[in-house]
Amino acid sequence: MANIIYLDNAATAKVDPEVLDSYNQITLKYFANPSSIHSLGQEASRLLDKSREQILNVLKLTHHEVIYTSGATEANNLAIKGYCFANRTRGNHIITSVSEHPSVLNTVLELKDFGYEVTILPVNEKGAIEVNSLKAAIKENTILVSLMMVNNETGAINPIKEIGKYLKKFPKIAFHVDMVQAMGKLPLDLENIDMFSIAGHKIHGLLGSGLLVKEKKIILKAINNGGGQENNLRSGTNALALSASLAKAVRIAISNQAKDYEHVKALSKKLLDYLKDNQDKYLINSHFEENPYIVNFSLRNHKASVVVEALSNRGIMVSSLSACHAKHEDYSAVVYAMTNDLNIAHNTIRVSFGRDNTLEEVDELVKNLEQIIKEIKQ
Repeated sequence: MANIIYLDNAATAKVDPEVLDSYNQITLKYFANPSSIHSLGQEASRLLDKSREQILNVLKLTHHEVIYTSGATEANNLAIKGYCFANRTRGNHIITSVSEHPSVLNTVLELKDFGYEVTILPVNEKGAIEVNSLKAAIKENTILVSLMMVNNETGAINPIKEIGKYLKKFPKIAFHVDMVQAMGKLPLDLENIDMFSIAGHKIHGLLGSGLLVKEKKIILKAINNGGGQENNLRSGTNALALSASLAKAVRIAISNQAKDYEHVKALSKKLLDYLKDNQDKYLINSHFEENPYIVNFSLRNHKASVVVEALSNRGIMVSSLSACHAKHEDYSAVVYAMTNDLNIAHNTIRVSFGRDNTLEEVDELVKNLEQIIKEIKQ
């Protein structure tokens, strides 16, 4: 299909040519197993360690370590299960929110089977949690709070800085943050965060790459057994090229962050201006102007699935749900939690921008939306 307009960057972003080039070069040159004791293996191991240092340096972290994973889902599982299993004598209460990614919410809920108590915080009408509701949920046996910084469906921003500062009053509570939709897009305050997760393919890296960054003092238990790679926390032969190219993606994302932000802000404004001028057709579900990367809105009188399919047939790629929900649910649980309106939650559309998108593409989206809505029955 020619002339594709890709507006689903929150699901996955097109790989950066520099990252792909780095992956290809490393694959050909550093093909040895980093765990091998011969010289080629040790050369690969040194490159792996260097990539960790590069990530910590660009994020300005000095008391942390990097654990490479297959993506943010594995990183989230390792953070949550790893911490809870390693610290079960300290308490058994976990706090998360209704708007979390399934790799957090479902992992926390699974821990109920292991005797853990779970509190799921609501979100307000803007899709973010209230700090006071978190404060009220803390108990004597609370050991973990796991929240996302940016919601993957609506772009809502949780008050992570304020929460992290408050949680420092409770030494046995670890604070884990899903940074997948925030890394390289919004300013990060990592000072009071104990662990955070990143996915490579959300920042123009490669699918299958991810990492968990944690403070060195945080003790985790491995959730898979094997050869003890990644400091005994993630067994399995290291995918050196994926890991090192992820370090490159992080460096590029951080260095381009300010420029990309201003570019995407103009795209978002153009779309939001159209939606605001047509509120008889659309309800905007994204309420945080400081996050222009995701614009979520609901169709008032039409089925989102029909409109998304029609747009796809015209070469314009948006989503009606996040990719991690789309095959299993027919409405947005996040938007429902915000609005308590199933019709609104059933008919959401998410447009997510990236550095490669243009104002002309937004014009095409708007033009085609208008045409499609006129053509289809209510």
